[in-house]
Amino acid sequence: MVRGFGCCALWLTLAGCVYSADGLERPGWRLTFQDEFDGPALDTQKWSPQDPWGYERNNELQAYVPDAFELRDGILRIVAQRREASYAGKPRHFTSGMMSTYRKFAQQFGRFEIRCRVPRGKGLWPAFWLLPEPLGWPPEIDVLETLGHDTRTIHLTHHWNDAQGMHQSDGKSWQGEPDFASDFHVIAVEWSLESIRWEIDGIERFRSVKTVPTAKMYMLVNLAVGGDWPGSPDEKTVFPAALEVDWVRCYAKGQ
Repeated sequence: MVRGFGCCALWLTLAGCVYSADGLERPGWRLTFQDEFDGPALDTQKWSPQDPWGYERNNELQAYVPDAFELRDGILRIVAQRREASYAGKPRHFTSGMMSTYRKFAQQFGRFEIRCRVPRGKGLWPAFWLLPEPLGWPPEIDVLETLGHDTRTIHLTHHWNDAQGMHQSDGKSWQGEPDFASDFHVIAVEWSLESIRWEIDGIERFRSVKTVPTAKMYMLVNLAVGGDWPGSPDEKTVFPAALEVDWVRCYAKGQ
C-alpha cells in the first residue's frame, strides 16, 4: 500500500490442528489474533482507527477519519464518502478509514487472513497489508490490494530496499473468475523465514523467496481514495463506498 461466514467462530484445538465453526482448518497453527467484528463498534483494544503515519502519501485524496467504521450483522464496513475534511494540513474532498494494530499486535512470521468484499468504482483502493514495528518502511507485505475499476484482479506484492537503499518489489497481479466486489473471499499470506505465500480462497496464487522480511509486523486495513496508482474517482464512482470485512485472523506455527 505504501509506495514512495459472518458469525462468531468456535475454536477447538485437537492434535495440533485449529478448527473453526466456519469450516477452516489450520493444521499445526495456533490462533494469535482474531476479530469477527460481532460487537457494536470497532474494538479499540485490537485496532487503532487512524493512520499510524499521519501524513500524505501517494497523492491520495482522502482524509482518514475515526468515524469511517460501521459494524452491523457481524460485518465491518470501512466507508468512503464525498465529504469535506482536513488532513495533514490540507483540505480534502473525501473521507475514509484506516485501522491498524500498531502498538497493539505485531508478529514475526505466521499466517495472516482476511475475509472481505471490496468496493467497485474508479479511484477506490482497498488494502490489507503488513508493516514493521517500530514504525518504518520498508519492508512491506501487501496481502491484498485491488483497484475499484478492476475488481477481478488482486495484487499480491512485497517491498524491500536493496543493499544500495533502492526500492525493490516482487509480486503478481492475479486475475481470476471471481469478481471480488460481488462476494466475500478469503485472502491470506503465509510468511516464514524462507518464503511468502499468497492464497486466494485456499489456493496458492503466488510465492516469493526474494529478500523475505524478518521484522515483527503489524496489520493495516484501509480504503484509500485516489492516488497515483488508481487515479481519481470519476462521475461513475458511487459514494458512499465501503470495504466490507467479515473477519481478520492471524496464526503462528505450533500449538
